[in-house]
Amino acid sequence: MAEVSLKIEGMMCEHCRATVDKAIRSVKGVQEVSVDLQEEQARVVYDPGSTDLDTIISAVAEAGYKVIDQA
Repeated sequence: MAEVSLKIEGMMCEHCRATVDKAIRSVKGVQEVSVDLQEEQARVVYDPGSTDLDTIISAVAEAGYKVIDQA
């Protein structure tokens, strides 16, 4: 498993947080997601054999938000 923290721009309310959470969870291979509205970040645990970071970032973008940093 791999873990990454994504800094996400544009989340302003609980609906935004839920939308980002749902978008990331929809990616095959994602095992855990924790989205923090105040910190504007998501912690994601995923299986690198099933998905990659670019796919997760694309899912966030398709939901209408932008990943501005990753760690």
